Amino acid sequence: MGWLIVDGHEDIATELLETGRDFALPAPPGHALSLPDLRRGGLAAILATIFSPDGYWKDETGTANAERQIALYDALLERHREHLFRLESAGDLSLCKAGGPIGIVHLMEGADPIRHPQELARWVERGVRFVGIAWNTPNRYAGGTRDDTGLTDAGRRLLEEMTARGVVPDLSHLNAQAFDDVLAHHPGLVVASHSNAAALRPHRRNLTDAQIRAIGARGGLVGMVLYAPFLGEGEVTFDTVFRHVDHVMGLVGPDHVGLGSDLDGGFRTDKAPRGLTTVADLARLGDLFHQRGYADDVVARILGGNWMRVLRRVLPA
Repeated sequence: MGWLIVDGHEDIATELLETGRDFALPAPPGHALSLPDLRRGGLAAILATIFSPDGYWKDETGTANAERQIALYDALLERHREHLFRLESAGDLSLCKAGGPIGIVHLMEGADPIRHPQELARWVERGVRFVGIAWNTPNRYAGGTRDDTGLTDAGRRLLEEMTARGVVPDLSHLNAQAFDDVLAHHPGLVVASHSNAAALRPHRRNLTDAQIRAIGARGGLVGMVLYAPFLGEGEVTFDTVFRHVDHVMGLVGPDHVGLGSDLDGGFRTDKAPRGLTTVADLARLGDLFHQRGYADDVVARILGGNWMRVLRRVLPA
């Protein structure tokens, strides 16, 4: 079946900056992302990341590298405008169809590039609609999964700016205290773009049942990440992914789970579920979910419909 797929987390710019490869060519062995593979897989929309924590890019600040990443996306959109376009309004979502042009919206993974909360506005103008306030390590705004720091005063000011501008917090990389602080200071929609269920795979990057329920209660969703160590021990397969999806659905129903593959985000396909060789293989998840007894409309929501619903709320009219 030709599923409409929305992937809530792809590190396209990071991959291309680190490898220098041509996005117009099929992904080489071990890599998942390329324009031909996205089109072959029926991707309709992507949350394309800006990943620039201070200190990650050795000779650049997070802000300088984020500028390079957004410039790279601008160039891709211009070069491949027949196949890629930036989502600027909710009306643009009508163009997102399996086999059609692929809509791009940006997720900033770690708010380090935003030097002051007031700078958020210029990133929103350039297509950023989701912000993970911290990555694994703490920054000026909050702690990540490797420490216990909550939201700082600067983080609260940034969150106020995000709320005012309709930017959605991404909770995937926050520790428990920072997670709770964001919910306490932000009244609206939240997502975890790429996290799995800690009940099935205890890991600091996964979410507790209580956290999953909190995201569902806000109308958000949890995007299943396809990094094998976050899914299970030993051999990880698409069946492992299904078990995480099924667990989340048991907590919050079918409207609050999606995909957030994290493909090419610091790992290669040998660390993905067995059988996934490119992003085009995401469609196989839909076939598996169908075989496991999910109705077609439920599969459609998991693969793309739920992210589309979130994007309709986030993008301006």
